Amino acid sequence: MSSAPPQPHKIDRSLTTLLVVQALTLFVAVPLVTEDPSMHILLDLCHLAYALVCVAALARHRVVQVVLLSALLLLIVGPEIGRRLLVSLDATTSSALRHDLIQIAAFAFNMGVTLLVARHVFGPGRVTGHRVRGAVLLYLNIASVFGIVFTAILSHWPGALVMSGGSALGPESSGRTALLTYFSLSTLTTTGYGDVVPVLPLARSLANLEAVMGQLFPATLLARIVALHLEHSKEED
Repeated sequence: MSSAPPQPHKIDRSLTTLLVVQALTLFVAVPLVTEDPSMHILLDLCHLAYALVCVAALARHRVVQVVLLSALLLLIVGPEIGRRLLVSLDATTSSALRHDLIQIAAFAFNMGVTLLVARHVFGPGRVTGHRVRGAVLLYLNIASVFGIVFTAILSHWPGALVMSGGSALGPESSGRTALLTYFSLSTLTTTGYGDVVPVLPLARSLANLEAVMGQLFPATLLARIVALHLEHSKEED
């Protein structure tokens, strides 16, 4: 069962709104939580606003809407629920299992949103400023998804990524999340400051894949935008 298709102008505006929220999340909320854990409420509000916009404007099918909201709910309340449900397990196992569940939910949520945004950015229709901003959002979403994957790898292989001096990354915390987000963005943009180094072969392969995607994405986007513009111009003639 599906809901009524969103209006094109509503979708376009939602892409701009999502870009603002995602930029606020990655460049403001995540670093602030690193410095002050009490600011986690800001991060939760950003996630909530992000999901609500996606459900209201991008997701056409009820199933997709339910999946997005469920994943978000698990991200927000999952740690506390998991702590209460897994009290019978030892502390290490309980913490690892909760962490894995949250990682899976975060990955599913971000991948779902990324696919929805990609469908609207690269779909047919007039090229607008909103859609270009949606492409920037898609670029940031790719970095966010890879950041989640790097976090998952590091939780299972603690030495998968290290600091440039060879020291291990800190224990699981908002600080490590911010560091891996920074690493993912610098890899996607091929900036490569070198202060965080992938050591595990799998981590290196993923870093290479992200760098390749970061190089190909602008070229692919430009080609698609030009094609859409030419197609729309022919229809008006």
